[in-house]
Amino acid sequence: MAGNFQKTTSNFFVTFLIGLIVVSFMFTGVQSMNTSPNAVAKVGSYPISAREYQMEYNRQLNFFKNYMMQGKDLSSQDIERFGIKNASLKNLVQRKLQLIFADKADVVAAPAQVKKQIKEFEFFQTNGQFDINKYKELLRANGLTPQDFEEDITNQVYAENSESFFSMFPISEGYLDDIAKFKAQRYNGTIVEIPQSAVKKRIKVSSQEIEEFLKKEVNKARTESIFKQRKASLDVPEQVKASHILIRVTDTQTEEQAEKKIQEIAKKVNAKNFKTMANRYTEEESGKGKGGSLGLFSKGRMVPEFEQVAFSLDKGQVSEPVKTAFGYHLIYVEDKVSAKEATFDKYKKEITTELIQDSKEEELKELMSNIKTEVLDALRSNDSKKLETLKSKYAIKVEENVEFNRYEGNTGRTQVASSETKVIFDELKKVDAKIFDFDLATKTQIIALERNSNKDIPPFDRKKEMNGLQMALSNKLKKDVLKEIGDNTPVKQFVQL
Repeated sequence: MAGNFQKTTSNFFVTFLIGLIVVSFMFTGVQSMNTSPNAVAKVGSYPISAREYQMEYNRQLNFFKNYMMQGKDLSSQDIERFGIKNASLKNLVQRKLQLIFADKADVVAAPAQVKKQIKEFEFFQTNGQFDINKYKELLRANGLTPQDFEEDITNQVYAENSESFFSMFPISEGYLDDIAKFKAQRYNGTIVEIPQSAVKKRIKVSSQEIEEFLKKEVNKARTESIFKQRKASLDVPEQVKASHILIRVTDTQTEEQAEKKIQEIAKKVNAKNFKTMANRYTEEESGKGKGGSLGLFSKGRMVPEFEQVAFSLDKGQVSEPVKTAFGYHLIYVEDKVSAKEATFDKYKKEITTELIQDSKEEELKELMSNIKTEVLDALRSNDSKKLETLKSKYAIKVEENVEFNRYEGNTGRTQVASSETKVIFDELKKVDAKIFDFDLATKTQIIALERNSNKDIPPFDRKKEMNGLQMALSNKLKKDVLKEIGDNTPVKQFVQL
Protein backbone atom coordinates (compact mmCIF):
# COMPACT_ATOMS: atom_id res chain seq x y z
CA MET A 1 0.00 0.00 0.00
CA ALA A 2 2.74 2.44 1.01
CA GLY A 3 4.65 1.60 -2.18
CA ASN A 4 1.59 2.25 -4.34
CA PHE A 5 0.96 5.52 -2.57
CA GLN A 6 4.59 6.56 -3.04
CA LYS A 7 4.35 5.87 -6.75
CA THR A 8 1.04 7.75 -6.99
CA THR A 9 2.40 10.68 -5.01
CA SER A 10 5.57 10.84 -7.10
CA ASN A 11 3.52 10.82 -10.30
CA PHE A 12 1.31 13.51 -8.83
CA PHE A 13 4.32 15.68 -8.03
CA VAL A 14 5.71 15.27 -11.54
CA THR A 15 2.36 16.49 -12.87
CA PHE A 16 2.44 19.21 -10.25
CA LEU A 17 5.83 20.54 -11.46
CA ILE A 18 5.01 20.15 -15.14
CA GLY A 19 1.84 22.12 -14.45
CA LEU A 20 4.03 24.96 -13.24
CA ILE A 21 6.16 24.83 -16.36
CA VAL A 22 3.11 24.87 -18.65
CA VAL A 23 1.16 27.68 -17.02
CA SER A 24 4.20 29.54 -15.66
CA PHE A 25 2.33 31.01 -12.69
CA MET A 26 -0.18 32.81 -14.92
CA PHE A 27 -3.66 33.33 -13.44
CA THR A 28 -6.85 33.55 -15.48
CA GLY A 29 -9.45 36.06 -14.33
CA VAL A 30 -7.71 36.99 -11.06
CA GLN A 31 -4.76 39.12 -10.01
CA SER A 32 -1.35 37.57 -9.42
CA MET A 33 -0.64 36.87 -5.78
CA ASN A 34 2.85 38.41 -5.88
CA THR A 35 1.66 41.17 -3.56
CA SER A 36 -0.05 38.81 -1.09
CA PRO A 37 1.48 37.96 2.30
CA ASN A 38 3.86 35.01 2.34
CA ALA A 39 1.26 32.80 4.05
CA VAL A 40 -2.33 32.73 2.83
CA ALA A 41 -3.45 30.39 5.62
CA LYS A 42 -2.19 28.33 8.54
CA VAL A 43 -3.16 24.79 9.58
CA GLY A 44 -2.02 24.20 13.13
CA SER A 45 1.64 25.22 13.02
CA TYR A 46 1.98 24.59 9.27
CA PRO A 47 1.65 27.68 7.03
CA ILE A 48 0.25 27.49 3.50
CA SER A 49 2.52 29.83 1.55
CA ALA A 50 1.41 32.04 -1.32
CA ARG A 51 3.74 30.00 -3.53
CA GLU A 52 2.07 26.72 -2.53
CA TYR A 53 -1.39 28.13 -3.09
CA GLN A 54 -0.38 29.58 -6.45
CA MET A 55 1.04 26.23 -7.59
CA GLU A 56 -2.07 24.29 -6.53
CA TYR A 57 -4.35 26.94 -8.01
CA ASN A 58 -2.51 26.77 -11.34
CA ARG A 59 -2.69 22.97 -11.29
CA GLN A 60 -6.46 23.16 -10.78
CA LEU A 61 -6.79 25.73 -13.57
CA ASN A 62 -4.81 23.53 -15.92
CA PHE A 63 -6.94 20.50 -15.05
CA PHE A 64 -10.26 22.27 -15.64
CA LYS A 65 -8.97 23.95 -18.80
CA ASN A 66 -7.94 20.63 -20.36
CA TYR A 67 -10.69 18.32 -19.09
CA MET A 68 -13.73 20.55 -18.65
CA MET A 69 -13.21 23.38 -21.16
CA GLN A 70 -11.58 21.52 -24.08
CA GLY A 71 -8.47 23.69 -23.88
CA LYS A 72 -10.30 27.01 -23.54
CA ASP A 73 -9.07 29.48 -20.89
CA LEU A 74 -11.35 29.84 -17.87
CA SER A 75 -13.13 33.12 -17.24
CA SER A 76 -13.59 34.52 -13.73
CA GLN A 77 -17.19 33.22 -13.88
CA ASP A 78 -15.90 29.72 -14.74
CA ILE A 79 -13.46 29.86 -11.83
CA GLU A 80 -16.29 30.75 -9.47
CA ARG A 81 -18.66 28.15 -10.95
CA PHE A 82 -16.15 25.31 -10.49
CA GLY A 83 -15.15 26.54 -7.02
CA ILE A 84 -11.47 26.40 -7.96
CA LYS A 85 -10.20 28.78 -5.27
CA ASN A 86 -11.87 26.91 -2.41
CA ALA A 87 -10.90 23.50 -3.84
CA SER A 88 -7.24 24.60 -4.07
CA LEU A 89 -7.19 25.72 -0.45
CA LYS A 90 -9.06 22.60 0.72
CA ASN A 91 -6.51 20.31 -0.99
CA LEU A 92 -3.64 22.14 0.70
CA VAL A 93 -5.36 21.95 4.10
CA GLN A 94 -5.67 18.16 3.70
CA ARG A 95 -1.95 17.88 2.92
CA LYS A 96 -1.06 19.88 6.02
CA LEU A 97 -3.34 17.69 8.16
CA GLN A 98 -1.43 14.64 6.94
CA LEU A 99 1.83 16.32 8.00
CA ILE A 100 0.30 16.91 11.45
CA PHE A 101 -0.55 13.19 11.61
CA ALA A 102 3.02 12.37 10.60
CA ASP A 103 4.24 14.54 13.52
CA LYS A 104 1.98 12.68 15.94
CA ALA A 105 3.18 9.32 14.61
CA ASP A 106 6.89 10.30 14.90
CA VAL A 107 7.44 9.77 11.17
CA VAL A 108 10.90 10.63 9.76
CA ALA A 109 11.81 11.83 6.25
CA ALA A 110 15.43 10.78 5.87
CA PRO A 111 17.63 13.15 3.79
CA ALA A 112 18.88 10.19 1.75
CA GLN A 113 15.27 9.28 0.83
CA VAL A 114 14.55 12.88 -0.24
CA LYS A 115 17.75 13.03 -2.31
CA LYS A 116 16.98 9.70 -3.99
CA GLN A 117 13.46 10.79 -4.97
CA ILE A 118 14.69 14.08 -6.50
CA LYS A 119 17.39 12.31 -8.51
CA GLU A 120 14.83 9.88 -9.95
CA PHE A 121 12.77 12.62 -11.65
CA GLU A 122 13.47 12.15 -15.38
CA PHE A 123 13.25 15.85 -16.23
CA PHE A 124 16.30 16.48 -13.99
CA GLN A 125 18.37 13.85 -15.85
CA THR A 126 20.70 13.86 -18.85
CA ASN A 127 21.33 10.47 -20.46
CA GLY A 128 19.73 8.77 -17.47
CA GLN A 129 21.91 10.53 -14.89
CA PHE A 130 20.95 13.33 -12.48
CA ASP A 131 22.15 16.68 -13.90
CA ILE A 132 22.70 19.31 -11.20
CA ASN A 133 22.82 22.15 -13.75
CA LYS A 134 19.54 21.09 -15.36
CA TYR A 135 18.04 20.80 -11.86
CA LYS A 136 18.98 24.38 -10.96
CA GLU A 137 17.99 25.82 -14.36
CA LEU A 138 14.57 24.18 -14.37
CA LEU A 139 13.81 25.38 -10.85
CA ARG A 140 15.03 28.90 -11.65
CA ALA A 141 12.83 29.00 -14.76
CA ASN A 142 9.83 28.33 -12.55
CA GLY A 143 10.69 30.81 -9.81
CA LEU A 144 11.79 28.12 -7.31
CA THR A 145 14.94 27.80 -5.26
CA PRO A 146 16.48 24.38 -4.52
CA GLN A 147 15.69 25.02 -0.84
CA ASP A 148 11.98 25.58 -1.60
CA PHE A 149 11.77 22.55 -3.87
CA GLU A 150 13.62 20.25 -1.48
CA GLU A 151 11.36 21.38 1.35
CA ASP A 152 8.34 20.46 -0.79
CA ILE A 153 9.82 17.03 -1.57
CA THR A 154 10.67 16.49 2.09
CA ASN A 155 7.03 17.12 3.00
CA GLN A 156 5.95 14.75 0.23
CA VAL A 157 8.22 11.99 1.57
CA TYR A 158 7.10 12.79 5.11
CA ALA A 159 3.46 12.30 4.05
CA GLU A 160 4.30 9.15 2.07
CA ASN A 161 6.02 7.55 5.03
CA SER A 162 2.98 8.20 7.21
CA GLU A 163 0.90 6.09 4.80
CA SER A 164 2.39 2.89 6.22
CA PHE A 165 0.45 3.53 9.44
CA PHE A 166 -2.82 3.39 7.52
CA SER A 167 -2.04 0.08 5.82
CA MET A 168 -1.32 -2.02 8.93
CA PHE A 169 -4.62 -3.90 8.92
CA PRO A 170 -4.41 -7.57 9.92
CA ILE A 171 -7.11 -9.54 8.08
CA SER A 172 -7.71 -12.86 9.82
CA GLU A 173 -8.12 -16.12 7.92
CA GLY A 174 -11.41 -16.63 9.77
CA TYR A 175 -12.70 -13.31 8.45
CA LEU A 176 -11.80 -14.33 4.90
CA ASP A 177 -13.54 -17.68 5.48
CA ASP A 178 -16.71 -15.80 6.45
CA ILE A 179 -16.51 -13.62 3.31
CA ALA A 180 -16.08 -16.72 1.15
CA LYS A 181 -19.09 -18.29 2.86
CA PHE A 182 -21.26 -15.17 2.34
CA LYS A 183 -20.19 -14.84 -1.31
CA ALA A 184 -21.12 -18.50 -1.86
CA GLN A 185 -24.73 -17.70 -0.88
CA ARG A 186 -25.67 -16.72 -4.43
CA TYR A 187 -29.08 -16.33 -6.04
CA ASN A 188 -30.29 -15.34 -9.48
CA GLY A 189 -33.55 -13.63 -10.23
CA THR A 190 -35.63 -10.72 -11.41
CA ILE A 191 -36.25 -7.30 -9.86
CA VAL A 192 -39.44 -5.41 -10.66
CA GLU A 193 -39.92 -1.80 -9.56
CA ILE A 194 -43.32 -0.10 -9.60
CA PRO A 195 -42.66 3.66 -9.24
CA GLN A 196 -45.47 5.70 -7.72
CA SER A 197 -44.66 8.59 -10.07
CA ALA A 198 -45.53 6.46 -13.12
CA VAL A 199 -48.63 4.90 -11.58
CA LYS A 200 -49.91 8.28 -10.38
CA LYS A 201 -50.19 9.42 -13.99
CA ARG A 202 -52.81 6.70 -14.57
CA ILE A 203 -55.22 8.28 -12.08
CA LYS A 204 -58.05 9.80 -14.13
CA VAL A 205 -58.83 13.50 -13.71
CA SER A 206 -61.90 14.97 -15.44
CA SER A 207 -62.19 18.37 -17.08
CA GLN A 208 -64.79 19.29 -14.47
CA GLU A 209 -62.34 18.51 -11.65
CA ILE A 210 -59.73 20.75 -13.29
CA GLU A 211 -62.26 23.56 -13.72
CA GLU A 212 -63.44 23.32 -10.09
CA PHE A 213 -59.84 23.21 -8.83
CA LEU A 214 -58.84 26.38 -10.67
CA LYS A 215 -61.90 28.30 -9.46
CA LYS A 216 -60.23 28.57 -6.06
CA GLU A 217 -57.71 31.42 -6.04
CA VAL A 218 -55.33 29.57 -3.73
CA ASN A 219 -55.19 26.63 -6.17
CA LYS A 220 -54.72 28.87 -9.20
CA ALA A 221 -51.90 30.74 -7.43
CA ARG A 222 -50.22 27.45 -6.57
CA THR A 223 -50.49 26.28 -10.19
CA GLU A 224 -49.03 29.56 -11.46
CA SER A 225 -46.17 29.30 -8.96
CA ILE A 226 -45.25 25.80 -10.20
CA PHE A 227 -45.39 27.04 -13.79
CA LYS A 228 -42.97 29.88 -12.98
CA GLN A 229 -40.56 27.43 -11.37
CA ARG A 230 -40.64 25.20 -14.46
CA LYS A 231 -40.83 27.89 -17.12
CA ALA A 232 -37.11 27.94 -17.92
CA SER A 233 -37.20 24.21 -18.72
CA LEU A 234 -40.47 24.53 -20.69
CA ASP A 235 -39.26 27.37 -22.91
CA VAL A 236 -38.01 26.09 -26.27
CA PRO A 237 -34.67 27.78 -27.09
CA GLU A 238 -33.50 28.62 -30.57
CA GLN A 239 -32.03 25.46 -32.11
CA VAL A 240 -30.00 24.52 -35.15
CA LYS A 241 -29.92 21.17 -36.93
CA ALA A 242 -26.46 20.86 -38.43
CA SER A 243 -23.82 18.52 -39.83
CA HIS A 244 -20.09 19.11 -40.03
CA ILE A 245 -16.87 17.88 -41.56
CA LEU A 246 -13.97 17.88 -39.07
CA ILE A 247 -10.28 17.80 -39.97
CA ARG A 248 -8.19 17.35 -36.84
CA VAL A 249 -4.82 18.78 -35.83
CA THR A 250 -2.79 15.83 -34.50
CA ASP A 251 0.78 14.68 -33.88
CA THR A 252 0.91 13.44 -37.46
CA GLN A 253 -1.11 16.26 -39.06
CA THR A 254 0.03 19.84 -38.43
CA GLU A 255 -2.28 22.83 -38.27
CA GLU A 256 -1.04 24.00 -41.67
CA GLN A 257 -1.79 20.58 -43.21
CA ALA A 258 -5.25 20.46 -41.62
CA GLU A 259 -6.08 23.97 -42.84
CA LYS A 260 -4.93 23.17 -46.37
CA LYS A 261 -7.00 19.97 -46.38
CA ILE A 262 -10.20 21.71 -45.20
CA GLN A 263 -9.73 24.45 -47.80
CA GLU A 264 -9.50 21.85 -50.57
CA ILE A 265 -12.64 20.08 -49.30
CA ALA A 266 -14.49 23.42 -49.07
CA LYS A 267 -14.04 23.97 -52.81
CA LYS A 268 -15.94 20.73 -53.55
CA VAL A 269 -18.70 20.85 -50.89
CA ASN A 270 -22.22 22.20 -51.28
CA ALA A 271 -25.60 21.66 -49.60
CA LYS A 272 -26.56 18.81 -51.95
CA ASN A 273 -23.43 16.70 -51.56
CA PHE A 274 -22.50 17.65 -47.98
CA LYS A 275 -23.53 14.38 -46.30
CA THR A 276 -21.72 12.29 -48.91
CA MET A 277 -18.59 14.43 -48.56
CA ALA A 278 -18.82 14.25 -44.76
CA ASN A 279 -18.90 10.45 -44.85
CA ARG A 280 -15.83 10.51 -47.07
CA TYR A 281 -13.69 13.17 -45.39
CA THR A 282 -14.69 13.81 -41.77
CA GLU A 283 -12.14 12.69 -39.18
CA GLU A 284 -14.72 12.44 -36.42
CA GLU A 285 -15.47 8.74 -36.02
CA SER A 286 -19.00 9.28 -34.67
CA GLY A 287 -19.86 11.33 -37.78
CA LYS A 288 -18.81 8.74 -40.35
CA GLY A 289 -21.78 6.97 -41.92
CA LYS A 290 -24.13 9.65 -40.55
CA GLY A 291 -23.16 12.46 -42.90
CA GLY A 292 -21.43 14.26 -40.04
CA SER A 293 -24.79 14.84 -38.36
CA LEU A 294 -24.87 16.63 -35.00
CA GLY A 295 -28.67 16.63 -34.75
CA LEU A 296 -30.53 19.51 -33.11
CA PHE A 297 -28.67 21.61 -30.55
CA SER A 298 -29.23 24.86 -28.69
CA LYS A 299 -26.75 27.52 -27.61
CA GLY A 300 -24.25 26.44 -24.99
CA ARG A 301 -23.87 22.89 -26.37
CA MET A 302 -20.94 23.56 -28.72
CA VAL A 303 -17.65 25.43 -28.36
CA PRO A 304 -18.14 29.21 -28.90
CA GLU A 305 -16.34 29.46 -32.27
CA PHE A 306 -18.45 26.66 -33.76
CA GLU A 307 -21.69 27.85 -32.20
CA GLN A 308 -21.30 31.45 -33.36
CA VAL A 309 -21.00 30.40 -37.00
CA ALA A 310 -23.72 27.70 -36.85
CA PHE A 311 -26.34 30.09 -35.47
CA SER A 312 -25.41 32.87 -37.91
CA LEU A 313 -25.96 30.72 -41.02
CA ASP A 314 -29.28 30.49 -42.82
CA LYS A 315 -31.02 27.19 -43.47
CA GLY A 316 -29.28 25.39 -46.36
CA GLN A 317 -25.97 27.27 -46.04
CA VAL A 318 -22.48 25.77 -45.78
CA SER A 319 -19.89 27.72 -43.82
CA GLU A 320 -16.34 28.72 -44.63
CA PRO A 321 -13.71 26.73 -42.64
CA VAL A 322 -14.06 27.31 -38.89
CA LYS A 323 -11.16 26.77 -36.49
CA THR A 324 -11.78 25.40 -32.95
CA ALA A 325 -9.74 23.52 -30.35
CA PHE A 326 -10.82 20.29 -32.12
CA GLY A 327 -9.46 21.29 -35.54
CA TYR A 328 -11.06 22.76 -38.68
CA HIS A 329 -14.78 22.40 -39.50
CA LEU A 330 -17.16 22.94 -42.40
CA ILE A 331 -20.70 23.41 -41.06
CA TYR A 332 -23.92 22.74 -42.97
CA VAL A 333 -27.15 24.04 -41.43
CA GLU A 334 -29.99 21.70 -42.39
CA ASP A 335 -32.74 23.42 -40.39
CA LYS A 336 -33.40 26.07 -37.75
CA VAL A 337 -36.01 26.10 -34.98
CA SER A 338 -37.10 29.46 -33.61
CA ALA A 339 -37.26 30.05 -29.88
CA LYS A 340 -40.71 29.62 -28.33
CA GLU A 341 -41.67 30.94 -24.90
CA ALA A 342 -43.86 28.72 -22.71
CA THR A 343 -47.21 30.16 -21.59
CA PHE A 344 -49.28 29.43 -18.50
CA ASP A 345 -52.40 28.78 -20.60
CA LYS A 346 -50.64 25.97 -22.44
CA TYR A 347 -49.42 24.18 -19.30
CA LYS A 348 -52.05 24.96 -16.63
CA LYS A 349 -54.14 21.87 -17.43
CA GLU A 350 -51.08 19.58 -17.19
CA ILE A 351 -49.91 21.07 -13.88
CA THR A 352 -53.42 21.09 -12.39
CA THR A 353 -53.86 17.42 -13.35
CA GLU A 354 -50.63 16.57 -11.49
CA LEU A 355 -51.78 18.43 -8.37
CA ILE A 356 -55.15 16.66 -8.35
CA GLN A 357 -53.49 13.27 -8.90
CA ASP A 358 -51.16 13.99 -5.97
CA SER A 359 -54.18 14.53 -3.72
CA LYS A 360 -55.80 11.17 -4.59
CA GLU A 361 -53.80 9.05 -2.14
CA GLU A 362 -56.38 6.28 -1.74
CA GLU A 363 -56.70 5.79 -5.48
CA LEU A 364 -52.92 5.61 -5.76
CA LYS A 365 -52.74 2.94 -3.04
CA GLU A 366 -55.41 0.89 -4.78
CA LEU A 367 -53.69 1.12 -8.17
CA MET A 368 -50.29 0.21 -6.68
CA SER A 369 -51.85 -2.79 -4.94
CA ASN A 370 -53.59 -4.00 -8.12
CA ILE A 371 -50.42 -3.69 -10.22
CA LYS A 372 -48.39 -5.47 -7.55
CA THR A 373 -50.88 -8.35 -7.60
CA GLU A 374 -50.58 -8.65 -11.39
CA VAL A 375 -46.77 -8.64 -11.21
CA LEU A 376 -46.71 -11.27 -8.45
CA ASP A 377 -49.04 -13.49 -10.48
CA ALA A 378 -46.75 -13.20 -13.53
CA LEU A 379 -43.65 -14.03 -11.48
CA ARG A 380 -45.26 -16.96 -9.68
CA SER A 381 -46.40 -18.48 -12.97
CA ASN A 382 -43.02 -17.66 -14.58
CA ASP A 383 -44.92 -15.87 -17.37
CA SER A 384 -42.28 -13.65 -19.00
CA LYS A 385 -44.67 -12.62 -21.79
CA LYS A 386 -47.20 -11.29 -19.27
CA LEU A 387 -44.42 -9.51 -17.37
CA GLU A 388 -43.32 -7.78 -20.58
CA THR A 389 -46.93 -6.69 -21.20
CA LEU A 390 -47.17 -5.23 -17.69
CA LYS A 391 -43.88 -3.42 -18.22
CA SER A 392 -45.24 -1.64 -21.28
CA LYS A 393 -48.69 -1.04 -19.83
CA TYR A 394 -47.66 0.49 -16.50
CA ALA A 395 -44.16 1.86 -17.28
CA ILE A 396 -42.68 -0.35 -14.57
CA LYS A 397 -39.00 -1.35 -14.48
CA VAL A 398 -38.04 -4.99 -15.00
CA GLU A 399 -34.46 -6.23 -14.71
CA GLU A 400 -33.79 -9.92 -15.27
CA ASN A 401 -30.71 -12.11 -14.64
CA VAL A 402 -29.76 -10.14 -11.55
CA GLU A 403 -27.32 -11.87 -9.20
CA PHE A 404 -27.43 -11.53 -5.41
CA ASN A 405 -24.94 -12.67 -2.82
CA ARG A 406 -25.02 -12.05 0.90
CA TYR A 407 -21.69 -10.19 0.99
CA GLU A 408 -21.97 -7.79 -1.98
CA GLY A 409 -25.72 -7.43 -2.46
CA ASN A 410 -26.95 -7.36 -6.05
CA THR A 411 -25.55 -6.69 -9.48
CA GLY A 412 -27.29 -4.66 -12.20
CA ARG A 413 -28.74 -1.16 -12.50
CA THR A 414 -31.52 -1.60 -9.93
CA GLN A 415 -30.19 -1.21 -6.41
CA VAL A 416 -31.68 -3.01 -3.43
CA ALA A 417 -31.05 -1.36 -0.05
CA SER A 418 -28.96 -3.20 2.55
CA SER A 419 -31.96 -3.39 4.91
CA GLU A 420 -34.00 -5.25 2.25
CA THR A 421 -31.00 -7.44 1.36
CA LYS A 422 -30.72 -8.54 5.01
CA VAL A 423 -34.41 -9.51 5.07
CA ILE A 424 -33.95 -11.49 1.85
CA PHE A 425 -31.01 -13.56 3.08
CA ASP A 426 -32.52 -14.14 6.52
CA GLU A 427 -35.53 -15.69 4.78
CA LEU A 428 -33.45 -17.62 2.23
CA LYS A 429 -31.80 -19.58 5.04
CA LYS A 430 -34.98 -21.67 5.08
CA VAL A 431 -35.77 -21.99 1.34
CA ASP A 432 -34.02 -22.13 -2.02
CA ALA A 433 -36.42 -19.80 -3.84
CA LYS A 434 -38.81 -17.04 -2.87
CA ILE A 435 -40.55 -13.89 -4.07
CA PHE A 436 -40.17 -10.79 -1.88
CA ASP A 437 -42.11 -7.55 -2.05
CA PHE A 438 -41.26 -4.29 -0.31
CA ASP A 439 -43.56 -1.25 -0.21
CA LEU A 440 -41.12 1.66 0.00
CA ALA A 441 -41.67 5.42 0.23
CA THR A 442 -41.76 6.13 -3.51
CA LYS A 443 -42.02 2.69 -5.09
CA THR A 444 -42.80 -0.98 -4.62
CA GLN A 445 -39.93 -3.40 -5.22
CA ILE A 446 -40.61 -7.06 -6.03
CA ILE A 447 -37.71 -9.53 -6.14
CA ALA A 448 -37.96 -13.14 -7.30
CA LEU A 449 -34.89 -15.24 -6.46
CA GLU A 450 -33.69 -18.82 -6.69
CA ARG A 451 -30.39 -20.35 -5.53
CA ASN A 452 -27.46 -20.76 -7.94
CA SER A 453 -25.98 -24.20 -8.38
CA ASN A 454 -22.49 -24.58 -6.93
CA LYS A 455 -20.90 -24.97 -10.36
CA ASP A 456 -21.84 -21.37 -11.18
CA ILE A 457 -19.93 -19.95 -8.20
CA PRO A 458 -16.60 -18.38 -9.27
CA PRO A 459 -13.48 -19.35 -7.28
CA PHE A 460 -12.73 -17.19 -4.24
CA ASP A 461 -9.44 -15.27 -4.67
CA ARG A 462 -8.22 -14.85 -1.09
CA LYS A 463 -5.21 -12.68 -1.98
CA LYS A 464 -7.24 -10.31 -4.14
CA GLU A 465 -9.94 -10.11 -1.46
CA MET A 466 -7.38 -9.36 1.27
CA ASN A 467 -5.71 -6.63 -0.83
CA GLY A 468 -9.06 -5.02 -1.58
CA LEU A 469 -10.11 -5.11 2.08
CA GLN A 470 -6.83 -3.64 3.28
CA MET A 471 -7.07 -0.82 0.75
CA ALA A 472 -10.68 -0.03 1.68
CA LEU A 473 -9.97 -0.14 5.42
CA SER A 474 -6.81 1.95 4.97
CA ASN A 475 -8.70 4.62 3.04
CA LYS A 476 -11.46 4.66 5.65
CA LEU A 477 -8.99 4.93 8.52
CA LYS A 478 -7.07 7.72 6.78
CA LYS A 479 -10.27 9.65 6.13
CA ASP A 480 -11.43 9.23 9.74
CA VAL A 481 -8.04 10.13 11.24
CA LEU A 482 -7.60 13.25 9.12
CA LYS A 483 -11.16 14.32 9.93
CA GLU A 484 -10.47 13.86 13.65
CA ILE A 485 -7.25 15.88 13.37
CA GLY A 486 -9.02 18.50 11.25
CA ASP A 487 -11.81 18.88 13.80
CA ASN A 488 -9.23 19.62 16.49
CA THR A 489 -6.80 21.75 14.48
CA PRO A 490 -7.25 25.51 14.08
CA VAL A 491 -7.25 26.67 10.45
CA LYS A 492 -6.66 30.40 9.92
CA GLN A 493 -7.05 32.10 6.56
CA PHE A 494 -5.07 35.34 6.26
CA VAL A 495 -6.17 36.64 2.83
CA GLN A 496 -9.40 36.57 0.86
CA LEU A 497 -8.82 34.25 -2.09
